[in-house]
Amino acid sequence: MVPEAELTRKLERACIKAGADIVACADPIVLKQLSPHNRPEKFLTAIHTIVVVGIHLYDLVLDAWSQPPGAWKGYQFADQILEGICYRVKDFLGERNYASVVVPYDGLFLKDAAAVAGIGPIGKNNLLLTPRFGPQVRLRAIVTAAPLACGTPVTSSEFCLGCQRCIDACPAGAFPEGRYDRVTCETYQLHHLIKISAYSTIWCNFCIESCPVGQDSKK
Repeated sequence: MVPEAELTRKLERACIKAGADIVACADPIVLKQLSPHNRPEKFLTAIHTIVVVGIHLYDLVLDAWSQPPGAWKGYQFADQILEGICYRVKDFLGERNYASVVVPYDGLFLKDAAAVAGIGPIGKNNLLLTPRFGPQVRLRAIVTAAPLACGTPVTSSEFCLGCQRCIDACPAGAFPEGRYDRVTCETYQLHHLIKISAYSTIWCNFCIESCPVGQDSKK
């Protein structure tokens, strides 16, 4: 077994132990070719690999946002869990003398990175579709100088063939001619936040709930 493969196996075990449900590695060169907006080297010049980790959103409350009174910044519950996992992964790599940086939530197009890592395709609903959990996941990434074995990019979705449940379920009509319209989606979401407490909200998730992929993983 080559050293890269052994290190990757150890990294995967470390991620799962830290609480991740999903872990895979993406080649930053392939990611940049796929999406010019992704520039992972801005976080680490000596980047070799992007490590993508994810958790299963098995309960709706994990996808809630909370903003304390008077605060300028809110918090997303699942993202806080993922950030903790990422820093444990960074420590794992640091102990082996590999430079690593935890990427901010909006630092990369995480769905693109996950697709390049081979986790799953991006579906008609513009969400990552994982074989086990469907779109019920949230992601974060670490960029590292570690030479890790990268997954095979997924560029098409067999899950979506003959299906348009997400399109039919969308209350915003954000899929004109079957293509996702980000502005329409975000405008609707901002005006239809679901309030679950005085300071916590959940964004529209009809496209997630209607997707049949990963339905068996719902609780």
